[in-house]
Amino acid sequence: MNYFFSGDFHIIILVAWILSTAVADAVSAGIFAADESAPEAAETDTASATDLATIRGVNIGGVFLIEPFIKPSLFDQFLNLSEADRPVDEWTFSQTLGKEEARKQLEDHWDTFVTKEHLEQLVDSGINWIRIPIGYWAFNLTDSEPFVDGQVPYVERILEWSRDLGLSVELDLHGAPGSQNGYDNSGRRGTPEWLLSRTNVDRTLDALTKMTLLAVEWSDVVRGIQILNEPSRWKWPVADILSFYNEAYDIVHTLAPDAYFMIHDTFLSPNDWPSLVSANWTNALMDTHIYQMFDDYMVTLNETAHIEMVRTMAQNITQFDRKQFGVVVGEFSAATHDCTKYINGFGRGSRWDGSIDYANGQKHCPFDTCTCTGDYGGNVTEFSTHYKRFLRRYVDAQLEIYDQEIVGWFYWNFRTEMAPEWDYLLGVEQGWIPKFARSAFPKHEEQESVMEATAPDNGSKSAASAVRRSTALPLLLGTLVLGCLAIMSM
Repeated sequence: MNYFFSGDFHIIILVAWILSTAVADAVSAGIFAADESAPEAAETDTASATDLATIRGVNIGGVFLIEPFIKPSLFDQFLNLSEADRPVDEWTFSQTLGKEEARKQLEDHWDTFVTKEHLEQLVDSGINWIRIPIGYWAFNLTDSEPFVDGQVPYVERILEWSRDLGLSVELDLHGAPGSQNGYDNSGRRGTPEWLLSRTNVDRTLDALTKMTLLAVEWSDVVRGIQILNEPSRWKWPVADILSFYNEAYDIVHTLAPDAYFMIHDTFLSPNDWPSLVSANWTNALMDTHIYQMFDDYMVTLNETAHIEMVRTMAQNITQFDRKQFGVVVGEFSAATHDCTKYINGFGRGSRWDGSIDYANGQKHCPFDTCTCTGDYGGNVTEFSTHYKRFLRRYVDAQLEIYDQEIVGWFYWNFRTEMAPEWDYLLGVEQGWIPKFARSAFPKHEEQESVMEATAPDNGSKSAASAVRRSTALPLLLGTLVLGCLAIMSM
């Protein structure tokens, strides 16, 4: 050790030169560079397929398109009306109240239901993305429709908060003219009429254009655009939906080529997803929604079976993610029952206790007694320790796949009034949803380009990387050995 302080200054210079040369050679050869499978720093001022970190997201649902189960109090005010006169969605909500009162109530809802504090709590729990569902009427509203508009300034307020907090945002066109699926989450419950007229398609594309232009204005924040939520394959031929997807792609890719073009799987099996995509798409992500309670059979599963079903349902999804292009689970929750108030729609019961209209009293649950109380009610203070532990295991089973094996996920929803298993912030507070490390926001981690997965995998990239590393290491070691020999000979 004392050798380096013996006064032979030229030796120190020589050693420094040798080591610096070796390091420079190694860096040039790539030994110290992150390889293709490792995270590395990414640019954050633009959204491109090369800077996609694991999406850990939450939906800001039930705000700009109201749903009865998320905020029941908006609909409970109508319980004094006859069943035939009660509104069941945002269309009939606004129709029943009239535009003036509907605007008053909705503006108060937009202003208070989501706050910056909620987003701060999400960020503190490790969330790095949010998904904002918006109905078409925020961008394209006719005088004959009962909806009210005015949502955009409130959306922009959320975008401003997201910018401050470093959150990335996906804008999601959640409802289309005529309804793309007939669910209340489209804004209008009943028979879907979306693709029955070209006018509906043109209005949908106009709304998408305006939403995309909004994304362009906030391009440092909005990194994903979902062109339409849950169009129904049961109603519309897949070829017709793909035709719409291609028209939508031209709009999004032209106006916002760096934003992720996100499509829904229309509830098709992953084996059939190739029929929904085009080979020329770039920056595209497939959105799938995975729930285990909207089915007579699924609600009869016991806790172990629900956890096993997670892996079964995800198997083909992970394969598509690896072989085609990236997959995001855009909606999932901790719920395994449909007891949640209004989860099947305002005025409808549940499969669990047999109160849903078509069940004729037949109950579907894994127990002898099926009641929507206690663990299966809406009061978290009545949840047993056992049930909370199950919720944690069920959420962990999902996140083990969605967080590790595909592009990422968005939990539904950020908060609710009385649906504990659907409430992300409550789940974190209660401990059945884990916190993630709050590293840097926006995250400066990188995954392999989403669209690179569509190219033939001939191993050239990994092979080149291996050659680079295999040649660089001997170079480094050899240079160091020569340096030591030179020093010893002095």
